[in-house]
Amino acid sequence: MEMPLDSSVDLNDLGELVRDVLHRRAEALSQQLDEETVEQLVGILTFAVHDEWYAVRIDRVLEIYNEYEVTPLPTVPPHILGVINIRGEIVSVTDLAALLQLSRDEESDSPAIVVGGEDSVTALLVDSIGDIVEVAAESIEPPLSGIGKTQVEYIEGSVSIGERLVALVNLDTVLEPIGLAD
Repeated sequence: MEMPLDSSVDLNDLGELVRDVLHRRAEALSQQLDEETVEQLVGILTFAVHDEWYAVRIDRVLEIYNEYEVTPLPTVPPHILGVINIRGEIVSVTDLAALLQLSRDEESDSPAIVVGGEDSVTALLVDSIGDIVEVAAESIEPPLSGIGKTQVEYIEGSVSIGERLVALVNLDTVLEPIGLAD
């Protein structure tokens, strides 16, 4: 609707017309936002253990180590290989393959992903590091029913990345201090 701009135009009418146009535009935009689903993305770091692919949420990853020396500890569960010193901080080393009861190729030169929670930190020993990927939060599905009972408590879900099915590690359970799990 075009209005001629001459001296006969009442500024009050023009102001009302502008408010009306802006109001209709705002309504149209709000309807578009309601109809669109806003997709929440989750960043994950993928890695391999044996021949299987796993991932951890990237916001829990502190760093990745390739060269370290593990100091063994007595009387700890078999999946705790010992501790490493990271700039003066003593960090436990968790063999994810042993925790998930998977066979492991060779332990030497395996990268370690240092992950943390509110109260604890550990270095997860893995076979190889994959990529950092963003996935839709809705695409993370419950753990597969085919995984073993021992493994299911350490897996929070699974997600397809390309043609690969990746299990998302439940870091809350992995980082739970020894002796507190029931």
